[in-house]
Amino acid sequence: MRERLLFITAENPFPQDSGGKLRTGNILSLLQDKYEVDLITYRGREGTADTPTRPQLNVYEVQRSMNYRKAMLRSLYTWRNCSYMSHADVDMRRTIVSLCREHQYRQVFISHSLLGCCIDIVRQALPEAEIITDAHNFESGLSAQLAGSKRGLAKLYFSLNAFWTRRDERKLMDKTNVLLTTSEEDGQSFRALSGKNASKVHVIPNFIRIGDYSDAPRAAQENWIILPGNMNYFPNIHAAAYFFRDIYPSVKAQIPGVKWYIVGRDVHPEVAALAGKDPSIVITGYVDSVAEYVRKAKVVVAPLLEGSGTRLKILEAWALGTPVVSSSKGAEGLRYEHSRNILIADEPQAFADSIVRLFRNEQEGRQLAEGARQTLMAHYEAGSVKSKLLALV
Repeated sequence: MRERLLFITAENPFPQDSGGKLRTGNILSLLQDKYEVDLITYRGREGTADTPTRPQLNVYEVQRSMNYRKAMLRSLYTWRNCSYMSHADVDMRRTIVSLCREHQYRQVFISHSLLGCCIDIVRQALPEAEIITDAHNFESGLSAQLAGSKRGLAKLYFSLNAFWTRRDERKLMDKTNVLLTTSEEDGQSFRALSGKNASKVHVIPNFIRIGDYSDAPRAAQENWIILPGNMNYFPNIHAAAYFFRDIYPSVKAQIPGVKWYIVGRDVHPEVAALAGKDPSIVITGYVDSVAEYVRKAKVVVAPLLEGSGTRLKILEAWALGTPVVSSSKGAEGLRYEHSRNILIADEPQAFADSIVRLFRNEQEGRQLAEGARQTLMAHYEAGSVKSKLLALV
């Protein structure tokens, strides 16, 4: 009989339709090779219809009452980050306490650094439990980036938010036994917060299961550029605006008939407005399979100017054989080599020229895709990280 592990995540990993959900779901899948997992998460938008039935997984879904507006207001008197995740204790406390009392877990996995409030609940119920926290991002850095883009009272509020988040990340370093980060860059940021806890930090890169991407044959390519991702996430919103303003006009001038697809859920009004300004821009909103679009595209782009962690959407493009053009920030944390597995461009004209180059030279695109696949299989496929993860958990 397998040992039970408690796994807590605010973002329901099913269906796996965003980078964060992919990471959570992929880690969850590997842990099920060692443990019987009790998963506490918020109920998905469509109820439990998309939650898979697995022999080593027991799912406990909680109704979410904490929306973004409530979380923002609550942050002012709790002095926590304004994400709903930082206030998940409001909804999850009863279920956490009940399961901890029933099963007396020795191992508890917390899937996000913003869930420090849930660690407190676990510690009260199980003082001796080994707690493993997967940070996902260096959130105080992200919060500071967001504050830097604001003005007036919004700038003040989000600056406070960044301060609270940094304070809570320091506390997290004391509370958790192990802290996982997606990249060495994020790992160094956490180690700098607390030198006495630096040894707790371990890098488990974002990874994929190649079998999820290998079944379908390569589709006939269209004159498409794909920008994938959650389009309510501020680095993606700013990336779309930057691409529209400074890069896409040059691409259109050189590639007649090109189309730019923005593929992702939760489309922010600023992003949705782009389609009304240019008929060659297609906003898909939520789709069941981003892979179907990526397979047909000639280029996937990651023109990010901000962010943290690593981009799972780049790894998905690598798995699907579609070449990628990215900014340095967009590829940060990945083992990339310009012109071998990706094209890197940090100036708008250079970015546009890189896209045009791949449209006109399909052989170069195939060579990039092959180099990318070699990197993926060596460093970012589930088999390459499984032993390290299971040794830590």
